[in-house]
Formats: sequence, structure tokens, C-alpha cells
Amino acid sequence: MSTTATPQRPLRPGFYLWLLRAAVLAHAAVLLFEFATAGQLVAGKFGALPLHSTGAVVTHVVAGIQLVAAALFRWPARGSLLPGVLSALAFALGLGQAYLGSHRVLDLHVPVALLLVVLVTWVLAWTWTAPARHARP
Repeated sequence: MSTTATPQRPLRPGFYLWLLRAAVLAHAAVLLFEFATAGQLVAGKFGALPLHSTGAVVTHVVAGIQLVAAALFRWPARGSLLPGVLSALAFALGLGQAYLGSHRVLDLHVPVALLLVVLVTWVLAWTWTAPARHARP
């Protein structure tokens, strides 16, 4: 009886790209929810505040998942550094965004939200365009 273990085949880089795509899609979807609840707040429907606050927590979780997916795309998959840098910026910006919102600094909260959407959209567009050029040699 042989006790030699069969070596595990490493996951292909495409798996990590799809993982990153799924994470950034989830992040974008949660941000859409946040914008919808923010619109209700601007319209004077303050019953949406608990939804908006809960959405902020979910946004942090999903942003963290996106950051981990971007790191996995970078190192095991040997992918580009760009999505990792942008994901780290989006994660940090999201925390600052929550701070501003919870302290009712709305004149900064709203523009930072727009910047956050730009960063996440950038990563989203990047992950879905020409995946072959994203991998390092």
C-alpha cells in the first residue's frame, strides 16, 4: 500500500479573477442599495435611516471581501496590483464615509460617497475588460 499523497493542483488564475468579479459586483450592488436609501433620506423619509445604517455595515463586510479577493488575485494568481490598490482605497474610504455619516457631516459624506462609487466602478470595469492583459508574466 502506497502512502504517497497526490499533489493538489493549484487553482487557475481565472478562478481568482472570477472571485474578484463576484466580490466587486456584490460591492457595487450594496452601494446601489445605499444610494437608494440615501435618496429616501434626502426626500425626507427618515424611516430609511436604519436601512441605510445597516447597508453601511454590509458595505464594510463586502468591501473587506473584495479586498481579500483582490489580494488573492494579486499573489496566488499573479495578477495585477491595480485592483488591490483600488480595493484598499475603497475599503478605507468606506470607513471614513461611515464616520462622516454617523457624525452627520453630510457636506463631506455625499461627495465621498460619489468617490467611493467611482473607485468601485473602476475596479468593476477593470475586472470585466481584457482579462488576459491583467495577469503578470
